[in-house]
Order: sequence, then C-alpha cells, then structure tokens
Amino acid sequence: MERVWSLIVLNVLWLVCSLPVGTMGASCAALYQVLGKLIAGEDGHVARQFFRAWGENWKKATPVWLILLAVAALCGFDLYMALQLAAMVMTFAFPLMARYENTWRNHLKNAMLVAVGHLPRMLLIWAVWAVPVGVSVFIPEVGFYLSIVWVLIGYSSLSYVTALLLRPVFRSLDENA
Repeated sequence: MERVWSLIVLNVLWLVCSLPVGTMGASCAALYQVLGKLIAGEDGHVARQFFRAWGENWKKATPVWLILLAVAALCGFDLYMALQLAAMVMTFAFPLMARYENTWRNHLKNAMLVAVGHLPRMLLIWAVWAVPVGVSVFIPEVGFYLSIVWVLIGYSSLSYVTALLLRPVFRSLDENA
C-alpha cells in the first residue's frame, strides 16, 4: 500500500506541476527520477524527492519539452508524423534525462537513437499506454468512471510500468558506455 500511496502522491504532484503546460517537461523528468529511486528500493519522502528532482531538471527539461511542443504545433499540416516523432523522442527523453547528465540537445538526439535502436521496446511501452488511454477515450462510460483513477494514479502508474520496461534498455546503455 505504501507503493500505491507513493504513486498517488507522485501522480498528483505531476498533474499539478504540469498544469502550466510549459513545465510539463520538468515534471516528467522529476517523476521518472523519483520512480527510478522507488524501483531501486530507495524509498523516501516522495514529495520532497519530486520537488528536488523538479528543480534539478528544470533547466534541461524545459527546452526539450518546449521544442517537442513546438514541433507538434508547427507541423500541424502533417500532425501525424510530427506527433509520431515527438512521441518517439518523448518516450525516452525524460527517462534519459532523469538518469544521465547531458546537454538537452544530446538528450534529444540520444532519445531518437534509443527509440530507433529499441523499437520493439518502444512499441511495447506505447501499447501499455494505448490500452488504458484508448479505453478511457473511446468508451466514454468507462472513461467517466476511470477519471478519478487518472487524477490520482493514472500517469504515475503507467510511468512506473514504463520505467520498469526501460530497465533493460538502461542496462544495455550502461554496459556499452
């Protein structure tokens, strides 16, 4: 139950800190940084860890997030491709930022390289997200009842599964470094 409570706290913090859309990148990176500690068994005060990580990641995550947001907005004529590229990068950019020190440009480049190099893993992560999001969006009756779940634990729990699925990717990156 402690882990569930931690995920609830993280989800609410992520949601609140992402409300100004420009801060979503820092919120995502902070979430993954704290999730990495939870997975590694370094349990602690998740709110304090989240805000510390948010402050540490603000400078490098905000430009990445704003660039990804701009790419999606500016490529409205071909939104499908822009969103797909942004989603590929987004799948790995913030988890990479939470784990490795690098410039924001290198994080973007590395995220794309890791996405292409680990395409099956990326597609699995997308499937993990697509099922609950799809059910919530395309079956309104279910989506209505799940809305409280989304507010309390939705994003952080899916991010937790994503972080678990990224462990082998990070292990291979660490071995090749």
